[in-house]
Amino acid sequence: MGVLDVSAQSLVQYALDSVLALREAGLAAAMGNADAEAIALIQLIASGAPMAEDLAEGRLHYRMARWHVGLVLWIDDPLQVDALDEAIAAVRSAAAGRSALVARAGATSRWIWLSGSGIPDLHHVEKAMATADEVRAAVGKPGRGLEGFRSSHQDALAAQALVIRLGSDRRFTAYADVELIDALTKDRAGARRFVIGTLGPLAEADIPLRRALLTYLQCGFNTTRAAANLYAHRNTVERRVSRANELSAVKVEDNPTHVAAALLVLDIAPDIIATSPS
Repeated sequence: MGVLDVSAQSLVQYALDSVLALREAGLAAAMGNADAEAIALIQLIASGAPMAEDLAEGRLHYRMARWHVGLVLWIDDPLQVDALDEAIAAVRSAAAGRSALVARAGATSRWIWLSGSGIPDLHHVEKAMATADEVRAAVGKPGRGLEGFRSSHQDALAAQALVIRLGSDRRFTAYADVELIDALTKDRAGARRFVIGTLGPLAEADIPLRRALLTYLQCGFNTTRAAANLYAHRNTVERRVSRANELSAVKVEDNPTHVAAALLVLDIAPDIIATSPS
C-alpha cells in the first residue's frame, strides 16, 4: 500500500497515510537524499509545531525567510511514477531562479515548495504542468517565512482534498481559486443542495450558458471582458448571460456571490447534481 493513497475518498484515511509518511525515508531535497528525520521535521512544521527558522533551514538546507508556495503533485495510476518524476523536473525548470524542496509523500504523491525573494508567479508552473497528462497538481497561496511554508502547504493539501472529495478530474487547482468552494463543499450532499437551491434549472442547463454567466461574474459584470475571455462575440455572451439568469433560481442581481459560488462548484465537479441526496 502506498504511503499516500490518493484514490482514497476518506480524509481520515488520508490522515493515517500522512502519519505513515513519517516512516518513509524518501525525501528529496534539491535532488539529493535526506533521512527520515527530515521528513519528520517537515511534518512537524506542517502541523504547526513551534520551530526555530534557523533549525529548519539547517536541517532541510532550504531557506525559510523568503516567500514560499507549496504544491502537491500526484498521480492516480501508481504505474505512472515516471510521469510524476518528469513533472517535478518540469516544475523545477519552470521555477528557474527559485529554490525547491521536494518531499516524497508516498508512492503516488510529492510535496514541493518553491521559494524566492518575491511572491512567485505560478503561470509558468501551470504551463509546464499542461504537458503532464497523467499528473495532477494542487497549489497553495503564497506565504512568507516558516508560517508561509506551513500555510501554503496546508492550502495545497486542502485543494487536493477538494478535488478528490468532489470526484473532479481537474488537473491544476490553485487554492486561491477554490477557497470558498472548499468551505462550501466539506459535505458533498450539502454542496449539492446549495447548488440546486441556488441555480435551480440552470444547474442542468447547457454548459455554455453556465460558463458565460460565471465568466461574466468573474469579470466584474463586464460583458466585453467576458466575451474576450470566452473567445465569443459580445452579443452572444449577452444573450447567454441573460438566459442563464432567467433560469437561475437566485438571480445575479439578488446574490451574485452565491450564484458565482454555485457555478464554481459545478465547474469543478459537474456531476455533483447527479449525486443522490443523502
